[in-house]
Amino acid sequence: MWPRVKELESLTANQLRDSVAAGMVTAVVPFGSIEHQGPHLPLGADALVADAVGLEVANRLGALLAPSFRVGCATGHAALTGTLSLSAETIGDLGWGVGHGLARDGVRVIAFVSTHGGNLKPLRAAAARLSESLPACVVCAPRGDLGPTPGAHSGEWLTSVLLALRPELVRIEQASAELAGEVARASAERGRDHLERFVASVVAQVPVTSG
Repeated sequence: MWPRVKELESLTANQLRDSVAAGMVTAVVPFGSIEHQGPHLPLGADALVADAVGLEVANRLGALLAPSFRVGCATGHAALTGTLSLSAETIGDLGWGVGHGLARDGVRVIAFVSTHGGNLKPLRAAAARLSESLPACVVCAPRGDLGPTPGAHSGEWLTSVLLALRPELVRIEQASAELAGEVARASAERGRDHLERFVASVVAQVPVTSG
């Protein structure tokens, strides 16, 4: 089956206008993070997951896919090696600006999809402001379901997801002592299950429109 998603940055202006006119009026905007993830995971783990989740959510919704915002609000990890962080206000401003641009071009449902918890509060605030200021649009920031036992930061959940997506970037044998036991349970199979649960929960929270 051919993907139903269209990547915004690969379209011409005419193709975007035609897509919206044909009823593709939902857009997905992924948000990730570049941050310290311990010695066994890459700094861009959350951003890589945002790419994958955003693509699959957009595909299931038949939506436009905006480019991922790779740097997020990671103030809790700001003192640790490799962390790049924007303020919550900046994340909110990014959502606000992108939302207005998409609405101007005829998009009617905008989903901010974050795979990093620090982005969620400012994105939800931006979504609420946009929904108030753009009466023709519905803007949301769904919280993805991590399951009943998501574990520690950089633990089994994220390690399993990276094993499913980019196994060559995972170094389980280098996990810190406090995470070694949890990370030992990680697997690509678990990662695929985690991704499915997360994606399905996000899709279920995005309003459906007929265009």
